[in-house]
Amino acid sequence: MKSKTFLCRLIAIDTLIAFDGVITSAADLQLRLISLIEQFNKALLVENHDETESEALCQFLCCYFDQRLTDNERGDLLHWQRYSLEPHFYGYSESRQDTALSSRLKPLLSSGNEVMFSYAWKLLKLLRQTEGQSETLVALRTAYRERHFSHRRVSQPTKQTEFFNTQHECAGTAKIMVLIIGPFARKWFRQFDLFSNDEGQIVWALADHAHTVMDRIAHIKMHHPEMAVQTYFPLLADGFENSSIMIEQMMAWLHAFKSVQLSEPLPCFLGLYTRLSQQRDAHNPDKAIWTGQLAPAANCDIKLESRLIDLIGELEANDSGDDLYAIQRHALGSTLVTWLAEQRIMSMLQNLFDSTSLKLAGVTLADYGMGFTRHGAWSIWLAEKCAILPGLSAAITLPPLPEIILPLSKSPRPESITSRVTPVNVPYSPSKSGWPKSALPLGLIAFLTVGVACYVKLKTDPAFHLLSQIALPESMLQKDQPRDPPTFFTPANIPLFHQGSSRLMPDSEKVLMEVAAKMKEAPSQTYLIIGHTDSSGTSVINNALSVERANVIRNWLAEKSGLPVSHFIVTGAGNSRPIASNDSPEGRALNRRVEIIPLHIQSQ
Repeated sequence: MKSKTFLCRLIAIDTLIAFDGVITSAADLQLRLISLIEQFNKALLVENHDETESEALCQFLCCYFDQRLTDNERGDLLHWQRYSLEPHFYGYSESRQDTALSSRLKPLLSSGNEVMFSYAWKLLKLLRQTEGQSETLVALRTAYRERHFSHRRVSQPTKQTEFFNTQHECAGTAKIMVLIIGPFARKWFRQFDLFSNDEGQIVWALADHAHTVMDRIAHIKMHHPEMAVQTYFPLLADGFENSSIMIEQMMAWLHAFKSVQLSEPLPCFLGLYTRLSQQRDAHNPDKAIWTGQLAPAANCDIKLESRLIDLIGELEANDSGDDLYAIQRHALGSTLVTWLAEQRIMSMLQNLFDSTSLKLAGVTLADYGMGFTRHGAWSIWLAEKCAILPGLSAAITLPPLPEIILPLSKSPRPESITSRVTPVNVPYSPSKSGWPKSALPLGLIAFLTVGVACYVKLKTDPAFHLLSQIALPESMLQKDQPRDPPTFFTPANIPLFHQGSSRLMPDSEKVLMEVAAKMKEAPSQTYLIIGHTDSSGTSVINNALSVERANVIRNWLAEKSGLPVSHFIVTGAGNSRPIASNDSPEGRALNRRVEIIPLHIQSQ
């Protein structure tokens, strides 16, 4: 193996230490580090790097890990002084106490060998964890930053990215149903059943069995033939207790899909989920950092191993050496791919895509969560290979959905509302393809208008207790066209739910009964139900709660109106769209609302 592979594994161990990993045996960790540093040194010599510089780099690594593990808050429990690496390799030296580690890197940073310089620059960034922003560290970064950026590798589009770009230009539809499938779907993604994204052009649905996939596809072809169908196969690295159970569950999916026949291949996106770095958005810590783009594809069949190699290439290209989090992500991302290969999970997945109607259309990697949610297949393997058991998160973070790049439409762009109204059965709004904001479909215009109207009414008329609706002016309706059904709005002064709950309050049925009566008048209508919360709680809790509330309303309305559940699309906005201040109980009550929007619009 190449020297960069061994350095990557050493950085992976350092990353696990940063994750508060559990070191069950200092002796085992010492043996693992000794073995990796020895192999790293041999690989440097095989690559014909200078022997003196190679030795200096390895000695620095010994000193770095000694300081990292001794200064760690659990250092006293480890008694790492007994297992120090520098005495093992170089005899008992007092140099660590006399010289800062950053100063030891200066000769390597001055090396004429670009490989040695790039390794030294990475280690310089890691030192931030032990030395903080010391004067020496800052001076070295300043002195050698220009050299680093002058040799920084520029990320080139991979073959897969080129494919995405081609599809983005040539595809002709922007209405997509994505079916969430696989052994992780039901447990971790059920909150996304019939979930629509903010732009409203993608609907996510749960399909936790092969026959459910068939039923969903049949329903879409019959009722929404204009919609494209994709699948999404999430894989949580620690989702099962061990790799054997994970493979067994995937085998079950393979046999289930072999038993069903599809008229054409079904494109499938694969999403890999685990924690790869310490990087998190301070305002939204549950937000994932994604590697690899996903775009709708038709009749695509790429190879998993080659795509994973491309992903690691992207991580390496993004690993400029100037970003500690990028270094961590590249190190653990590379280790994750090794785990997939060694445990035969990669070959199992490839067999699934080769022998069934599912065809791999893209792969994405999600760096998410504040820690590992459980010690499962991936954690156990890391403990065996790195002698560190990853630390667990204080709270479970539900895995998010990836962003799918919508393709551009070949259809001519609308010039005005009256010249073209797009027929949709899912919520629609302007996409990044450049549709003018004035070309919003009538249903959404009605929704936006009624939202403002009802809010003003609620603020000025305390006696307002009924659902509001709006009639569009004749100028906005095309000739010989029926009026769009009204947009319903549930006022907050008749609360449907208690704070933090998704259980309907007793008086809420009076409000919903009026909605159900209206729905009986249009039995073929499709509706979007959007749940909202106030700002109490975290974003993850609020997002999940808003979806739960929307599901409760959907189930109640489906039962009372007689409409099938398939006529309702559910989504949750959490606390992202307040209509009043969250600083008062009255404002929070206004924000805890549910909106019901008719989606079908007649076209000329």
